[in-house]
Amino acid sequence: MSLTMLDLSGEGQRATYSQEPVPPLRKIWIGFAFAFAFLVGEGVYLAAGESPAAKLGPLMAAFAGWFYWLACVQRFHTILNRISPRVAGAPTYPITPSQAVGYHFIPFFNLFWLFKWPMVLSKYLRENTSVRMVPGALLGLLGFLGLLLRVVDGFLGLSVMFCVAFYISRKLREAVAEYESLRDASEVFA
Repeated sequence: MSLTMLDLSGEGQRATYSQEPVPPLRKIWIGFAFAFAFLVGEGVYLAAGESPAAKLGPLMAAFAGWFYWLACVQRFHTILNRISPRVAGAPTYPITPSQAVGYHFIPFFNLFWLFKWPMVLSKYLRENTSVRMVPGALLGLLGFLGLLLRVVDGFLGLSVMFCVAFYISRKLREAVAEYESLRDASEVFA
Protein backbone atom coordinates (compact mmCIF):
# COMPACT_ATOMS: atom_id res chain seq x y z
CA MET A 1 0.00 0.00 0.00
CA SER A 2 1.29 3.45 -0.69
CA LEU A 3 1.95 6.04 1.98
CA THR A 4 -0.82 8.20 0.52
CA MET A 5 -3.33 5.63 1.79
CA LEU A 6 -2.56 6.54 5.40
CA ASP A 7 -4.66 9.71 5.39
CA LEU A 8 -7.22 9.65 2.59
CA SER A 9 -9.60 12.30 3.77
CA GLY A 10 -7.25 15.14 4.52
CA GLU A 11 -9.27 15.75 7.71
CA GLY A 12 -7.14 13.66 10.03
CA GLN A 13 -9.17 10.46 9.72
CA ARG A 14 -6.83 7.53 9.88
CA ALA A 15 -7.15 4.70 7.44
CA THR A 16 -7.57 1.39 9.19
CA TYR A 17 -7.36 -2.15 7.94
CA SER A 18 -9.93 -4.87 8.33
CA GLN A 19 -9.12 -7.33 11.08
CA GLU A 20 -11.12 -10.06 9.33
CA PRO A 21 -9.01 -12.73 7.67
CA VAL A 22 -8.65 -12.51 3.92
CA PRO A 23 -10.60 -15.35 2.27
CA PRO A 24 -8.58 -17.69 0.08
CA LEU A 25 -8.62 -17.26 -3.67
CA ARG A 26 -10.71 -19.74 -5.58
CA LYS A 27 -8.88 -22.56 -7.28
CA ILE A 28 -8.64 -21.58 -10.94
CA TRP A 29 -7.83 -25.12 -12.04
CA ILE A 30 -11.48 -25.96 -11.37
CA GLY A 31 -12.45 -23.55 -14.16
CA PHE A 32 -10.04 -25.27 -16.52
CA ALA A 33 -11.60 -28.60 -15.47
CA PHE A 34 -15.01 -27.25 -16.55
CA ALA A 35 -13.49 -26.26 -19.90
CA PHE A 36 -12.05 -29.76 -20.30
CA ALA A 37 -15.41 -31.27 -19.30
CA PHE A 38 -17.00 -29.21 -22.06
CA LEU A 39 -14.48 -30.57 -24.56
CA VAL A 40 -15.14 -34.16 -23.45
CA GLY A 41 -18.89 -33.54 -23.53
CA GLU A 42 -18.63 -32.24 -27.11
CA GLY A 43 -16.74 -35.38 -28.09
CA VAL A 44 -19.39 -37.58 -26.53
CA TYR A 45 -22.11 -35.58 -28.25
CA LEU A 46 -20.46 -36.01 -31.65
CA ALA A 47 -19.69 -39.69 -31.03
CA ALA A 48 -23.31 -40.35 -30.00
CA GLY A 49 -24.55 -39.16 -33.38
CA GLU A 50 -25.60 -35.73 -32.08
CA SER A 51 -28.39 -37.12 -29.92
CA PRO A 52 -30.30 -34.52 -27.88
CA ALA A 53 -29.55 -36.34 -24.61
CA ALA A 54 -25.78 -36.13 -25.23
CA LYS A 55 -26.04 -32.35 -25.71
CA LEU A 56 -26.80 -32.02 -21.98
CA GLY A 57 -23.17 -32.70 -20.96
CA PRO A 58 -21.54 -29.76 -22.75
CA LEU A 59 -24.43 -27.50 -21.77
CA MET A 60 -24.02 -28.36 -18.09
CA ALA A 61 -20.24 -27.86 -18.29
CA ALA A 62 -20.73 -24.45 -19.96
CA PHE A 63 -23.18 -23.26 -17.29
CA ALA A 64 -21.04 -24.62 -14.46
CA GLY A 65 -17.97 -22.89 -15.95
CA TRP A 66 -19.83 -19.59 -16.27
CA PHE A 67 -21.10 -19.70 -12.69
CA TYR A 68 -17.65 -20.64 -11.40
CA TRP A 69 -16.25 -17.67 -13.34
CA LEU A 70 -18.74 -15.42 -11.54
CA ALA A 71 -17.76 -17.00 -8.21
CA CYS A 72 -14.12 -16.14 -8.99
CA VAL A 73 -15.06 -12.54 -9.87
CA GLN A 74 -17.00 -12.28 -6.60
CA ARG A 75 -14.01 -13.57 -4.63
CA PHE A 76 -11.60 -11.17 -6.37
CA HIS A 77 -13.70 -8.22 -5.27
CA THR A 78 -14.27 -9.61 -1.78
CA ILE A 79 -10.52 -9.81 -1.33
CA LEU A 80 -9.97 -6.31 -2.71
CA ASN A 81 -12.61 -4.92 -0.36
CA ARG A 82 -10.98 -6.75 2.55
CA ILE A 83 -7.42 -5.60 1.87
CA SER A 84 -8.25 -2.00 0.98
CA PRO A 85 -7.83 0.54 3.76
CA ARG A 86 -11.02 1.65 5.45
CA VAL A 87 -11.87 5.30 5.97
CA ALA A 88 -14.82 5.94 8.27
CA GLY A 89 -15.45 2.18 8.23
CA ALA A 90 -15.92 1.92 4.46
CA PRO A 91 -13.41 0.20 2.17
CA THR A 92 -11.64 2.43 -0.32
CA TYR A 93 -11.98 -0.11 -3.14
CA PRO A 94 -14.97 1.19 -5.17
CA ILE A 95 -16.66 -2.05 -6.36
CA THR A 96 -18.57 -4.33 -4.01
CA PRO A 97 -18.63 -8.09 -4.66
CA SER A 98 -22.39 -8.00 -5.32
CA GLN A 99 -21.95 -5.24 -7.91
CA ALA A 100 -19.12 -7.14 -9.56
CA VAL A 101 -21.34 -10.17 -10.13
CA GLY A 102 -24.74 -8.52 -10.49
CA TYR A 103 -23.74 -6.21 -13.32
CA HIS A 104 -22.88 -9.26 -15.45
CA PHE A 105 -26.62 -9.98 -15.69
CA ILE A 106 -27.75 -6.57 -17.03
CA PRO A 107 -28.23 -6.86 -20.79
CA PHE A 108 -25.93 -4.66 -22.89
CA PHE A 109 -24.41 -3.08 -19.76
CA ASN A 110 -22.70 -6.41 -19.13
CA LEU A 111 -20.58 -5.89 -22.25
CA PHE A 112 -19.34 -2.58 -20.83
CA TRP A 113 -18.91 -4.21 -17.43
CA LEU A 114 -16.54 -6.84 -18.86
CA PHE A 115 -14.14 -3.95 -19.51
CA LYS A 116 -14.96 -1.73 -16.54
CA TRP A 117 -14.25 -3.96 -13.55
CA PRO A 118 -10.85 -5.20 -14.82
CA MET A 119 -9.84 -1.59 -15.50
CA VAL A 120 -10.81 -0.53 -11.96
CA LEU A 121 -9.10 -3.58 -10.44
CA SER A 122 -5.90 -3.08 -12.42
CA LYS A 123 -5.75 0.65 -11.72
CA TYR A 124 -6.41 0.14 -8.02
CA LEU A 125 -3.63 -2.43 -7.65
CA ARG A 126 -1.16 -0.37 -9.70
CA GLU A 127 -1.84 2.81 -7.69
CA ASN A 128 -2.16 1.36 -4.19
CA THR A 129 0.25 -1.57 -4.11
CA SER A 130 3.62 -2.46 -5.54
CA VAL A 131 1.94 -5.09 -7.75
CA ARG A 132 2.43 -4.44 -11.45
CA MET A 133 -0.43 -5.41 -13.74
CA VAL A 134 -1.19 -5.17 -17.41
CA PRO A 135 -3.76 -2.50 -18.29
CA GLY A 136 -7.28 -3.48 -17.31
CA ALA A 137 -8.54 -2.75 -20.82
CA LEU A 138 -6.40 -5.65 -22.07
CA LEU A 139 -7.88 -7.95 -19.41
CA GLY A 140 -11.35 -6.76 -20.42
CA LEU A 141 -10.58 -7.40 -24.07
CA LEU A 142 -9.45 -10.93 -23.26
CA GLY A 143 -12.60 -11.49 -21.19
CA PHE A 144 -14.72 -10.25 -24.09
CA LEU A 145 -12.77 -12.51 -26.46
CA GLY A 146 -13.50 -15.42 -24.12
CA LEU A 147 -17.19 -14.55 -24.22
CA LEU A 148 -17.16 -14.44 -28.03
CA LEU A 149 -15.23 -17.69 -28.26
CA ARG A 150 -17.80 -19.41 -26.07
CA VAL A 151 -20.27 -18.94 -28.91
CA VAL A 152 -17.89 -20.63 -31.37
CA ASP A 153 -16.26 -23.18 -29.04
CA GLY A 154 -17.04 -23.41 -25.35
CA PHE A 155 -13.71 -25.05 -24.52
CA LEU A 156 -11.69 -22.16 -25.97
CA GLY A 157 -13.99 -19.54 -24.48
CA LEU A 158 -13.82 -20.97 -20.96
CA SER A 159 -10.07 -21.49 -21.29
CA VAL A 160 -9.46 -17.84 -22.22
CA MET A 161 -11.71 -16.62 -19.40
CA PHE A 162 -9.90 -18.74 -16.83
CA CYS A 163 -6.51 -17.63 -18.18
CA VAL A 164 -7.60 -14.09 -17.28
CA ALA A 165 -8.77 -15.35 -13.87
CA PHE A 166 -5.43 -17.11 -13.35
CA TYR A 167 -3.52 -13.89 -14.06
CA ILE A 168 -5.72 -11.82 -11.73
CA SER A 169 -5.49 -14.48 -9.04
CA ARG A 170 -1.71 -14.49 -9.22
CA LYS A 171 -1.56 -10.70 -8.89
CA LEU A 172 -4.04 -10.68 -6.02
CA ARG A 173 -1.91 -13.25 -4.22
CA GLU A 174 0.98 -10.75 -4.38
CA ALA A 175 -1.27 -7.93 -3.15
CA VAL A 176 -2.54 -10.01 -0.23
CA ALA A 177 1.02 -10.87 0.82
CA GLU A 178 1.90 -7.17 0.76
CA TYR A 179 -1.27 -6.30 2.70
CA GLU A 180 -0.55 -8.87 5.39
CA SER A 181 2.98 -7.58 5.90
CA LEU A 182 1.71 -3.98 6.13
CA ARG A 183 -1.10 -4.93 8.51
CA ASP A 184 1.33 -6.81 10.73
CA ALA A 185 3.68 -3.82 10.72
CA SER A 186 0.84 -1.42 11.56
CA GLU A 187 -0.13 -3.60 14.53
CA VAL A 188 3.44 -3.43 15.85
CA PHE A 189 3.51 0.36 15.68
CA ALA A 190 -0.07 0.96 16.82
